[in-house]
Amino acid sequence: MENKNEIFKKIKSGEPEMVAEAIREIKENGDLSIAEELIDSLADTSDRNTITAIVDLLADIKESAFKEVLIRKLKEASSSELKSLLIRISWESSLDYSTDLDVFVDFLLQNNFAIAFEASTAIEEMVHHLTKEQRNALSQTLSSPTLSEDKKFLVENILEELSIPEEEPTE
Repeated sequence: MENKNEIFKKIKSGEPEMVAEAIREIKENGDLSIAEELIDSLADTSDRNTITAIVDLLADIKESAFKEVLIRKLKEASSSELKSLLIRISWESSLDYSTDLDVFVDFLLQNNFAIAFEASTAIEEMVHHLTKEQRNALSQTLSSPTLSEDKKFLVENILEELSIPEEEPTE
């Protein structure tokens, strides 16, 4: 892969052609080692098109080891915008984050509406991957707390997803 510094210089330029070229280079020759730096670059980027390109690229990562990187960065994130973006990456991803359900539930219950909205979407996406025990625990957790009105409808959507019968495994 081209020098990482050159790649990030292109990304930080904010110029659509340069960003596209950098993204193309990463897709063709990148490896998981650049993912963490891309996440870090989201915090320093204000151009919406660049942010979207990076988010889309990260959401396309298929290596399961990326889940650990994303969850760690999500827990470390200090800004609401970065938290929202990282949660968005998780629910846009084809990776299964159900083992980290508790992280998303905490973000739903403990954060502002924008983060809670993203977390609820992530939880809805993973509901069908949850074990019966996880489904029961989630249902109990979401049924008990006192929530603000704006979060109640998010929780109602999750509880509705939970009430859809699980598909029987096919042999």
